[in-house]
Amino acid sequence: MQKRNNLSSKLALLWLIIVVFFSGLLIKQFAFSPSIPIETNILRLLPQNQQDPIAEQAFQQISASMSNQVVFMVSGSSKETAISAVKQFERDLHQLNQRIKQPLFEDIQGKISQQTQAKWADFYFQHRSQLLTPSQQKMLEQSPRQQTQYVIQSLYNPFSGVTATELASDPFLLFRDYLSEVGSQSSNFTFKNGYLTVTKNEQFYILVTATLKESPYSLQTQSHLSEIIELKKQVEGKFEVDIFHTGVVFYADYGTQSAKSEISTIGIGSLIGVILLIWFTFHSALPLALALLSISTGLLVALACTVAIFGQVHLFSLVFGASLIGVSIDYAFHYLTDRLAAGQSWNSQKGLKHIFVAISLGLATSLVGYLGLLAAPFPGLQQLALFSSIGLIAAYVSVVCWYPVLAEKPSADAPLPLTKIWAMWFSLWDKPQFKVILPSALFVLSLVTLTKVSYNDNIRQLQAMPDSLKHQEELIASLSGVSQSQDMLLITEEDPQLLLSKISHVSKDLDRLIEQGVITGYQSINQYLPTIAEQEQNHQLVQQLYLSQQASLQSTLGWKKFPEITPFTPFNVQDFLASPVSKPVKPLWLNPIDGLSASVVLIKSIQDPEVFQNWLASKTAHQDSENNPIRYLNKANEISDLFTQYRTKVTELLVIALAVVLAVLSVRYGFKHSVLMVTPSLIAGVSGLAITALLGSSLNLFNLLGLILILGIGIDYTLFFAEQKKSQSTLLAVSLSCLTTLLSFGLLSLSNTHAIHSFGITVLTGIFVAWLLSPMALQRPQQSV
Repeated sequence: MQKRNNLSSKLALLWLIIVVFFSGLLIKQFAFSPSIPIETNILRLLPQNQQDPIAEQAFQQISASMSNQVVFMVSGSSKETAISAVKQFERDLHQLNQRIKQPLFEDIQGKISQQTQAKWADFYFQHRSQLLTPSQQKMLEQSPRQQTQYVIQSLYNPFSGVTATELASDPFLLFRDYLSEVGSQSSNFTFKNGYLTVTKNEQFYILVTATLKESPYSLQTQSHLSEIIELKKQVEGKFEVDIFHTGVVFYADYGTQSAKSEISTIGIGSLIGVILLIWFTFHSALPLALALLSISTGLLVALACTVAIFGQVHLFSLVFGASLIGVSIDYAFHYLTDRLAAGQSWNSQKGLKHIFVAISLGLATSLVGYLGLLAAPFPGLQQLALFSSIGLIAAYVSVVCWYPVLAEKPSADAPLPLTKIWAMWFSLWDKPQFKVILPSALFVLSLVTLTKVSYNDNIRQLQAMPDSLKHQEELIASLSGVSQSQDMLLITEEDPQLLLSKISHVSKDLDRLIEQGVITGYQSINQYLPTIAEQEQNHQLVQQLYLSQQASLQSTLGWKKFPEITPFTPFNVQDFLASPVSKPVKPLWLNPIDGLSASVVLIKSIQDPEVFQNWLASKTAHQDSENNPIRYLNKANEISDLFTQYRTKVTELLVIALAVVLAVLSVRYGFKHSVLMVTPSLIAGVSGLAITALLGSSLNLFNLLGLILILGIGIDYTLFFAEQKKSQSTLLAVSLSCLTTLLSFGLLSLSNTHAIHSFGITVLTGIFVAWLLSPMALQRPQQSV
């Protein structure tokens, strides 16, 4: 006995040293790290496209360019009011940026400086004789005289703004129309008083843009958004204007705040529930302290290990991880109820031995459930699996190593609570009809309900989208003509000029789709950058215009000498990308991979998906992989398709997990009894899916992942009945465990995020049914307390 006590003390000390080490590691990770190691980027939950590095680069580059942008639209009833407001707002943003310790924005742009305007115009101006719009090309080919008449009409129009300087450099006024069309291709904005503006419904809107210095998912960045909202309110009140805003950072902040709220609700709610249950059951401070010790140790070690392995912990993992409280307390409950039942005859070492096999097998089956999440290809779920598994192991080791030392003294003599209820419940399970009718009825009703089930694997269920932010984004998109669409075409070729030529051909098709109402628009690099062949063709058309119309226009204007055409000076992709004029479309050009040049064409709002897909099929039907086919990409759709595929794979995983659990249990209990032990979890899983469908929620991958947890946790309950027979202390411990688990996952069902909400409902129902049917594992009728 003395040797056993010494061993227990040594194990307790060893585990204490390990926990102190992880505590120090956690302090180092959070207190001495340059940034808090908590990830809020929802995209980090998703897998990268390992099979197609060009597609993945396209996703990453477009996502990065969009996510760092913050857009404001200042709306006033008059141009003067809106300009006054935007001046004040832009000034306030600059002052805020200078005032805070780490600047929030890399640049802020409301009014566009003369210098910036000059840089934009200079690049094209030096190549003006080789730049023509499609309509200009058509006119110069068919009726060049019309251009001369257009110039004469513009001279006699007092509102045209044509100056002698402009005529001297661009006598046929080709360049001004080219610049105007290039601007209108990418947005609805017009240039007034140095601002990008748009007018709609007698309201005057002015654009203000800013580029974030750090990631929009950085907690440091998000911490300053409240100050921006306050500045916005002050300007709105002072000038009686409206300021609308959009940007990934606002959605990221909403997601962060929602996750923090849910972590608090789930974590604090679970803790309060655990405290009340323990106090009601044991009426003592020691069981409460021991339970909280194992819970906090599990969470502490899990968090430290997760950050050490992944570098960061995702908020999504913490939301689910908070529900770990309801699971990790199971081992404590079984030890503490055994202690309560033993009364003055309690021996802490014998108590541990009494439950050791059951809690060890329970841990093993729970780990089968949690580690099953590793089969999903999503980094977030893999992180969750390790977080939960490590937390459970730490809580288990805390019970095994510390409880025999800290709970040596017996508890005060007290009867087990609700003994009459437990006795009545056992008496029901003594009736053969009850053993058959209850499980069968639940199973049949669940199967009937599942006939009405529907599936929705849309990845957007992972993020709650507030109506206020969506409304502002839609308004800004409709005003500006700039969409945040994820629909894109990936086009590749072996040579940059061949690629530009290919994009040009695709653009002509897209123009026809716009005319047909199939799409509302698109953005491509060739709208700003013609191929060298097109530049040469344009220059020849302009030369012919000069030759045929120079004399007529010179005579009309009374010029002694006609300006000479600028020489042909071609510019390529590298020249364009090095110029400030490329800024709006620079992210569309990708770095070469495997010798291929690649570019992206963004598609704005597909109105008729069927026609669009038919067009896409016609473009790729005659191309094979060697001919670099055009590919349609949409990250959300790609991941949603993966969700669908992995629903099938998770079903297979469930069958494998069930076979593993059956094999493990059969070694100790025999195959027939093991089947009885697994049956409650199987019925519970079907019931969990059925109630989710009955409540109107569509099923998705997360519901099936919930089945893995139901299998792992539900078998815990039957294990304890199989090990300790018909013991009221066992039923009390299982019931307490069930209540805390229900509390944790029940709180998950309150989440604003649909995927988490439906996951919570499935697990909540499944765990309850697993508890309800767990006495099926009983074999002997005799009662022992």
